[in-house]
Amino acid sequence: MPRTARPPTIFVERRASERKATALLAFAQHPDGSRFPCRIQNLSDGGAMLEFFGPNAAVLETAFDLVLANSDTRYAVTLVWRKDRTAGVLFCG
Repeated sequence: MPRTARPPTIFVERRASERKATALLAFAQHPDGSRFPCRIQNLSDGGAMLEFFGPNAAVLETAFDLVLANSDTRYAVTLVWRKDRTAGVLFCG
């Protein structure tokens, strides 16, 4: 084995529930009414990973509603992390 070789990195799953891949369209809606379109990449019982269209993940509030497109369904969420066009949120309540 070459000296620069590294052992494989092991990822430890810390989520309490399984993530499910999705392609649901939604909006991040701020309390002032502004809306930013996104796609829900995956869901778990406790949260979701969102992918935004354009640079909108950078302007997210720390708390907002996640509103499913073509539906009246909305979830209060809290922002946990963001990177580039993706963001992780936890469901409130």
